[in-house]
Amino acid sequence: MIAAGLTVVFGMLGFLNAAHTAFYMLAGYAAYAIVRHTGSFWLALALAPVIVALIGVAVERLLFTRLYRASHASQLLLTIGLAYIIAEGAKIIWGDSAFTVAPPPILAGRFSLLGATLPIYHLFIISVALVLLCVISVLLVGTRLGMVVRAAAVYPEMVGALGFKVRTIYTLVFAVGLFLAACAGVVMAPLAGVYPGMADDALVQSFIIVVAGGLGSLPGAFIVAGLLGVVQGFGSVFFSSYAIFFPFIVLGGVLLVRPHGLFGGRAA
Repeated sequence: MIAAGLTVVFGMLGFLNAAHTAFYMLAGYAAYAIVRHTGSFWLALALAPVIVALIGVAVERLLFTRLYRASHASQLLLTIGLAYIIAEGAKIIWGDSAFTVAPPPILAGRFSLLGATLPIYHLFIISVALVLLCVISVLLVGTRLGMVVRAAAVYPEMVGALGFKVRTIYTLVFAVGLFLAACAGVVMAPLAGVYPGMADDALVQSFIIVVAGGLGSLPGAFIVAGLLGVVQGFGSVFFSSYAIFFPFIVLGGVLLVRPHGLFGGRAA
């Protein structure tokens, strides 16, 4: 979900957002705060992504719109600085401690499949990711709005000449990308907890997935994320001392065969 949001923003806007996982972390803290005050995980899942997306829209309007036509180096410098500001702001508000978020009782059990006992919550995370991926894919490929968004990514002047507000389209795309990352932050909170370093832990793997899948490619991000999950799963069991290297092995293996990523073009 994080990589999909990063891919949508880069594929549609050509904007490299190194603060993407900072919003993922912010959604985790928002979910923790909502659950703490209301006791409802479902309310957190409904509200936290929307709140974080709205904050992202304000940041996009204030800062990012100035850099859409700038170099990627300028974009990275700004967003890395923003990531540090968000991380330190979270520490000021919530401190350095890690927090746990309890999953709803209906998702707290386990089930057996082919002799293996699996947590129901893991299946829930997979289901949420698949549903969001399908919704975004259908929205971008099968709707008139998606057609306008894809056209604005390639021919913004022509889309503007037809009467569409290109700036508004960019803001919408950015909000969708952050919404995906925020959903990931909420559903990961009961599994991994909420802590100040969760943005850094997700950033490297997200960029590995996006680069190996092909910059701007949702199918590529989906396939590489699945491949990375399988490789890390087996690696953690059989080669736990070297598990930290497996994401880079996946990246190197893909780029040796496809230098532009699985579905990336030469321009990327």
